[in-house]
Amino acid sequence: MNTPNPSQTPGFDRRTLLRRGGLTLGLGAFLSACAADFGGDTAPGRVGLVESETMLPEGAVNDVVYLRTMQSLEHSVVELLTALTAAGHFTAPQQSYIDRFIADHIAASETIGQHIAEAGGESFACENPWVRSRFVDPVLSAANSSDDSNRDARSAAHAFETMLAHSYQHLVGISAAPAIRQGLITLGASAARRSALLAAQSNASEFGYFGPEINSDAPETDAEGFPVSYALPAVFGQVGQIQLVVGAVNDEGSRYATSLQTPAENTFVYDYMSC
Repeated sequence: MNTPNPSQTPGFDRRTLLRRGGLTLGLGAFLSACAADFGGDTAPGRVGLVESETMLPEGAVNDVVYLRTMQSLEHSVVELLTALTAAGHFTAPQQSYIDRFIADHIAASETIGQHIAEAGGESFACENPWVRSRFVDPVLSAANSSDDSNRDARSAAHAFETMLAHSYQHLVGISAAPAIRQGLITLGASAARRSALLAAQSNASEFGYFGPEINSDAPETDAEGFPVSYALPAVFGQVGQIQLVVGAVNDEGSRYATSLQTPAENTFVYDYMSC
């Protein structure tokens, strides 16, 4: 007499399981599709306890938003330079002008605050949250664990000063009020001078002051792949991306690299935002 295998149930094998499972799913889909016939809710179903998404307010883009954005970027650079200073990444001679730069950025924020008040807006005297999370924090992390933190501190300072110069120039071209355009270009000139000083201090003795757009022999990167900065990178001011490479070589043989950019909709400090 054959004894049934206890792991098998007569009439219920793998094929039966799949067939019955498909029937169950099909029946569920049919009942779901017919739910509207019984007056059910037609909204998509929700799984779990996550709260509904919160829509951001509508933010107008105007001259006040441009000013508030630049004020926040000035504070972002202050936070970056202050953190690099606290970590001891600058030499004593370098620290002398970094301290001056920090004071310049604080003064620039106060000047922008006056422009904002005159335009009927509210000052935003704190760092830009988008720039902090996307750029400042990763750069600081890479510099703090770098094989040459002084090199990276100088590169980061130059890149962020250049980003400010590009941003001021970009916003001058789209601002509406002449007085605001004048204020932006004045602050932009100061940022450009700081950028030029850092570039000259870092690379002028080896590569010269003029970048590839002026001197065809000037390299864009050095032998290790780091972008070379120039006091005068081009004949006219630029508003393009600024390449920054910092940190130690990782397991994949590369360093942390990013591109700083001029402000856009995701960087703007709208009127509904506050510190």
